[in-house]
Amino acid sequence: MLRMAVLALFWGSGFLWIRIALQHGLTPVQTTVLRAALGAAVLLLLACSARQRLPCGGALWRRLAVAVFL
Repeated sequence: MLRMAVLALFWGSGFLWIRIALQHGLTPVQTTVLRAALGAAVLLLLACSARQRLPCGGALWRRLAVAVFL
């Protein structure tokens, strides 16, 4: 039960932060870009702490770029 409550708190707090950001003058696009950038930064930090390497090769990055925009 406690795990479910903690999960609900984490899951629902994202909507609270979006509401606060929109009320303080950020546009929906700015909020989306900010959330994506923060998420990418956290994933990059986790990858660095686990000593993971970023993929190399232009073809793979082009495919990832297409996936991002779709």
